[in-house]
Parts: sequence; structure tokens; C-alpha cells
Amino acid sequence: MNLTKIGNLEAIALLLIVSTNHLLLNMPQTIIDTCGSASLLNIIYSTILVFIIAYILLFLLFKNFPSYDILDISNYLGGKILKNAIGIICAIYLLSVSSVFLRNFAEGLKLIYFFDAPIIYILLFFLFVCSIANFFGPKTIIRTNLFIVPVVLIGLIIIFIFAIPNIQVERIFPILGYGVKETFLVGITNTFAFNGLFFVFFLRPLMLQTNKFQKIISSSIIITSIFILCSVGILLLAFPFIFSVQEISPIYFIIRNIKFGRFFQRPEALFVLTWIFGVMSYLNCILFIVLKIFKDLTNVKSIKNLSFPFTCIILFLALLPKDMSQIRWLEDVIYKYGTLIISFALLTISSPCFSAFLMEAIVSLIIKTPPFLKSHKL
Repeated sequence: MNLTKIGNLEAIALLLIVSTNHLLLNMPQTIIDTCGSASLLNIIYSTILVFIIAYILLFLLFKNFPSYDILDISNYLGGKILKNAIGIICAIYLLSVSSVFLRNFAEGLKLIYFFDAPIIYILLFFLFVCSIANFFGPKTIIRTNLFIVPVVLIGLIIIFIFAIPNIQVERIFPILGYGVKETFLVGITNTFAFNGLFFVFFLRPLMLQTNKFQKIISSSIIITSIFILCSVGILLLAFPFIFSVQEISPIYFIIRNIKFGRFFQRPEALFVLTWIFGVMSYLNCILFIVLKIFKDLTNVKSIKNLSFPFTCIILFLALLPKDMSQIRWLEDVIYKYGTLIISFALLTISSPCFSAFLMEAIVSLIIKTPPFLKSHKL
């Protein structure tokens, strides 16, 4: 698989397509279920935490290794064993997230339009498209995102604007929702809303301009945060959040309950079409990163023929849950706690680099030599 170099806009689009797709499912509902009327406060709090984590990881890892991804850095710090361990953990996490996401989306599509269709047919359609796209290489995926991301974001903006007349500000009270513990301690798990940023650990070697990497991350966090705030805010303030628990997609619920004008009927059909394209891009991006991980761990020359076997793995995992209750449980475990475990593992990798940085800084003050944090060669 020829890993094409990508530009700044393409990198931002790749990060956003992963984050915004969770908005179209039940991520806003999950946040509101956790924090209640304090959901908006929790999102601001989560955004600050994500900025702190991103800064630590960027400063301690990527600033010291300007052209390497997380697997290369793991290999440098802990050898092949650490590299393989991190690679396998990341691959399992991505495959699990994609399978649960796809199954949840397929259940929603079945409920809305394809009542009698077996769920496996819906899954096979999306995975077939995903397999074909990855067979033709990452260039197709990356360029497609530049078209799909603006369509998805503009669609969400239109929904937010038309939902504004339904807002009732008093629903923001009580400010702390279910309490301080749920908002600031239990609510830490809501940082999973930014799990699209997980891709940054594999993007660095693919960047045309690595010096703009930090700006790309900051832009992606800010844009993602704004759209999460808007989606949760509209659901919380414009519609009673208790009703959202009955819906596969709260955003779809919002579209069905707002008026777009006398002559514009059934806009949810257009939303579902946009949703489908967004999900395809999301799955393509995840499979692209999984194949990249596999290539780095096995050193195979070409893995484009492996896109089909990996889609079969996603299909197998997606068929494991028996019903929506199991899907919801898996979402909680994988999205929330899996994201925290991955973050902890990456922060643990950063700790040796942080210790080295302190030692080098002390030595440089004593013997007047420049710090080593310019670059490293593997």
C-alpha cells in the first residue's frame, strides 16, 4: 500500500470525519445521560482535558521525534516488544470501535428504512464498499474526505440553525446537573467524544508539512468541540433529553421535529443520505489506519489485498452483539473506558521521554550544552 503524503486540509478532514460521525449516532445522548443539564459544562471541561493531554503527548513525543508515528517511537523507547504491544492494542481498539459503530448505524438504518432486511446485508454493503476503497489505496479515501466532510458539517449547521427557535434556556438548570462527581469525575469518560484525535498518532509521517502539525491538532479539537457543544446544546435545550433515549440517532430525531418550511418536506431522507456517505468515509479511514499498523508490524511490502480479510474481521465483531442492549453496553466499555486505557498507555510511553527531557535540561544548564530535543534518529 503506497502511503500518500497528505496536506493540512486533508489531515483535518480525516480527523473530523471520525469525530463528527459519532455525533450522528447517540454520542450526544450518551453525554446527556451521564451529566444531565451539566452536559455543556462537561464538554468544556472535556475539551480542556483533551487540550492538556494533546499538548503533553505532542510536546513529549512528537516534538522529540519529528517524523515518526507512535509505533516508531515505541520501538525507539522500548524495542520491538513495546512496538508490537502498542500496535496490537491500537489495532484491536480501532477494529472494536468500528464494528460497534457500524452495527449501531446498521440497526438505526434498519429501524428507519429497511425494516425486513437482515442486518448482515446492511453490514455487508458498507464493508464491501470499504474494502474496495482501501484496495485502490489511501489517496482515494483522503481525497474523498475533502468532499464529504464539508457536506456533513454544513448539514449539521443547517440543522442547528433551524432548531434554534425551539430552545428553552431554562433547561440548562441546574448548572451542575446530576452533581459535581458526575460532571467532573464520571464525566471524564466523555472525552471519548474526541477519539478521532487518536488518528494523529499515525498521521505524522504522512504529513507534507510536519511543522503545522500542532495547528492541525488544535484546529481539529476546536472544531470538534464546537460541533459537540452545538449538538448536545440543541438536544438538551431545544428538545427534552428524556425522549432522546428512545432514538437510535438523536440528530435524526431533531430533524423529524423541526420545520424547514412549507415546501421542504421530509428533510430526514437527505440527512440519511449524507449520513451514509459519512459512515463510509469513517470506516474507510479506520481500515486505512489498521492496515498501516499491520504493515508496520509485519514489514510486508503490499497489504492492499488484505483489506478484504480485515473487513471480514469487522463483520464478525459487528455480528457478535445480540440486541441493542448489548450494543449499548459495548459502546460504554469500548468508547469510554477503551479510550481512557489507550490514553493512559500513550501517556505511559511518554513518561520515559519526559524523564529524559528533565535530565537533558538539567545537564544543559550545568555544562552549557543545548538540549537534545531537536530530533532523534531511529
